[in-house]
Amino acid sequence: MTEKPLSDALGIDQAAAEGLARADVRTLRELSAADPEALAMASGIPLDRIKDWQQRARRAGAPKRRSPVATAWMVAIIGLVAALLLGWILMSIGSRKLQQATQIRREAESKLEMEVNFGARRAMDELDPVRREVYNSNWGAAAKAVLPVEDCVQFIERVAPDPMESDVRTVTTGLERLQGAIQDRSKEAMDRLLDLEAALDALSRTE
Repeated sequence: MTEKPLSDALGIDQAAAEGLARADVRTLRELSAADPEALAMASGIPLDRIKDWQQRARRAGAPKRRSPVATAWMVAIIGLVAALLLGWILMSIGSRKLQQATQIRREAESKLEMEVNFGARRAMDELDPVRREVYNSNWGAAAKAVLPVEDCVQFIERVAPDPMESDVRTVTTGLERLQGAIQDRSKEAMDRLLDLEAALDALSRTE
C-alpha cells in the first residue's frame, strides 16, 4: 500500500492530521488498524469522522484485518490441495514402479520359459535309449535309461513359471506312468513313452 500522508491520501485537513499524528497515526495503514474510539479520545476528533476516514482508508487500499475463520478456511484449502497433489505424485510413482515390476516379471518368465523349452527337448533326446530298451524288453536297462529323463523333468519342475504349470504337470504324470509301466514290464510301456514324448514336445513349443 502507498504510505502517503493522510492529508494527501484522504484529503484530511492539516489540523486533523496533526491531531492524528499526536495519537501516532500518520498513514493509511495505521489509521485503518487503529481502534476508532481510542483514536477519537487521543486525537480529540469526533468518533464518526474517525470511522468515516477508516472506511475511506480501507477503500483506498489499507489492509483489513483478516478474519480468523477466513484464515482457517484458507489453511484448510491449501492443506487439501497439498494432500491431493502429494497423493497424485505418490500414485504416479507407484504406477511407474508397478509397470517396471511387471516388465521385470515378464522378462524373467520369458527366460524361464526358454529354460523349460530346452529341458523338454533334452528330455526328448534322452527318451531314445529308453525307447530302444523298451522295444527290446530290456526292462532293467530301460529303468536305468529313464533316469536322465527324470533329471530333465525335475529341472523343468524347478524352473517352470506359473503359466506353464498345467503343461508341466502333464509331463510329470506322463513320466510317472512310463516308469510304472517299465517297472511292471507292461506291454503299454511303449504307449506311455509316446504319451510322454508328446507332452514334452508340446512343452518344448510353449511360448
